Amino acid sequence: MIWKQQAQINAARNVNASDVLGAYADGRPIIVNANGVVAEADPNLPTLTEYFDYSCHACADLDAYLGKDLTTWAAEGHYNIELQPVITVDMDYMKPAASASLVVAQKAPDKWVDFHHALLAYFRSQFQASNGTVVQNLDASWKQVKVIAAEVGVPSDVIDTFPVNAVEDYLKASTTAWQNAGYNGRGDSLGTPELVKDHSTVIPLGTQLAELRQRIENEFGITDSANQGITETPAPEATEPSQSGTGEAQSSETTDSSN
Repeated sequence: MIWKQQAQINAARNVNASDVLGAYADGRPIIVNANGVVAEADPNLPTLTEYFDYSCHACADLDAYLGKDLTTWAAEGHYNIELQPVITVDMDYMKPAASASLVVAQKAPDKWVDFHHALLAYFRSQFQASNGTVVQNLDASWKQVKVIAAEVGVPSDVIDTFPVNAVEDYLKASTTAWQNAGYNGRGDSLGTPELVKDHSTVIPLGTQLAELRQRIENEFGITDSANQGITETPAPEATEPSQSGTGEAQSSETTDSSN
């Protein structure tokens, strides 16, 4: 049994990224609209792009408060949402999480939205507990990502194909494109999460998440508000939007997004 487990680990470490990522190998985002997870955005809809890092606590906080609204509004046909992983914090958890996310988007797209939110929720729980045991260990993160996938109903035959890390080149490409994007309204700093409307204009995070929610509703003409998945009042650290990246002093657990 031990040798079989080791063989599975070795196989997960030694993958061809192009084979694993398919169309996503070029660094493109995962797109959700009224048709579910799709290969191409609907040109008749506006587009909201969210740049994020699965190991970014500010991204996880935003997702806890607003993430399910953002994907629900997309599913209701208000816009295309592009979820674009990029590197800002880059803890070990980022690599297995992003790799698995891109696999599920292809092989179990009906489970992707729940999986995406669950990946961020797990990181948030570990960050709030100041527990780096899993999220700062590549193999432990890979094993935990598989557990999270099973919990949200990703089929076991898909989970068995999760690589430890197939996203080195993917993240280099996506991060470079993000850094070089000349969006209107982008200040001197660059960090995640970043929200952009129609590939042109940054939506300011502001100082209060409730105000940000209203701002997005206004930008996209949303009047029938979705019900956010969490019902409790956000924790104090989650009530004000923040970013991880070049705009803040980096802790020993973070890296500059220009790396």
